[in-house]
Amino acid sequence: MFRITGKIKQIEEHIEEKKKPTGEFKLEIAAKKVQIIAAESVEFKAGETKPVKIKKIDIPAKAFVILSVYAQHIIGNTIYIGEEIPVPSDSERSAEYATFTAIKDGEVKEGDLIGSLMMIYGE
Repeated sequence: MFRITGKIKQIEEHIEEKKKPTGEFKLEIAAKKVQIIAAESVEFKAGETKPVKIKKIDIPAKAFVILSVYAQHIIGNTIYIGEEIPVPSDSERSAEYATFTAIKDGEVKEGDLIGSLMMIYGE
């Protein structure tokens, strides 16, 4: 009987050792919050989606851009940013236009904050 319980104890100890972390893992993220500012005035009706020219945002090579989904303008939010000719992510890029969706009638005026993004730098 001792041999069986001794073996079971060894197995349990081995399983517990496997559950313990084997080392440390550290994740560092270098990011920057960027505001999206309208560079022109555009009229909207509720439900419309239109392009809006924005103040140019430079995007470094290999950077990831994550748009905030939290509405930051009283009539709607930016759902997309980009430039006239898309460029691969391993090249330097810029955003010159935003696609804006309105939830109610109103106007995006030049200089309005129409969204924000998080630019995450990659290697």
